[in-house]
Amino acid sequence: PALQRETTHFWNWLGEKPNGKAKSTGRMAWGVTMADGTPVLGNVELKGRALMLAVTSAERAKRGTALINDALAGLVGSPLTTIETVEQAMAARAEGLTSSAPAPAIAPEVATPLIHAMLDRQYRATLDEPVGMLGDITPRAAVQTAAGRHRVAGWLKHLENRSSQLDANDPMATYDFTWIWRELGIENLRK
Repeated sequence: PALQRETTHFWNWLGEKPNGKAKSTGRMAWGVTMADGTPVLGNVELKGRALMLAVTSAERAKRGTALINDALAGLVGSPLTTIETVEQAMAARAEGLTSSAPAPAIAPEVATPLIHAMLDRQYRATLDEPVGMLGDITPRAAVQTAAGRHRVAGWLKHLENRSSQLDANDPMATYDFTWIWRELGIENLRK
């Protein structure tokens, strides 16, 4: 794993770029990747005199803490750990509360194309990966049967509905899923 500097105070903790198809775990997964597909395991940010590590699992927190302690031996003290469940994060967001300072505003005309391009890459890759909602088969494989086409339509409707629940100005809310329906040949099931 490597740290890639993004700004003077912020680094991405990168994993190994996958060589082939992802193996199914039977669970829904969503990961952040760099433009080249390298997975982002977490982020490290220097805030004042504190070094913050943000990850999405306890196992990554242990690995990240060990990585930082090894790299900065003697320069950092014992870590203070905060765990926030998905439910807590969603509740905090619904109440307008966040555990960190709000992200700087990025003009929608800049953010929207960047986010849409990231979603295009993510969904294009997902079409060839097992999806839990489809019985751990790929969307491309699922559309080969009538029942599978209906399951894929349900999955796509789920993605669209989740997107539509966001603020109308959020670039993710304006993402157009039409190309996926067309690519999978099930536009007729989109109602």
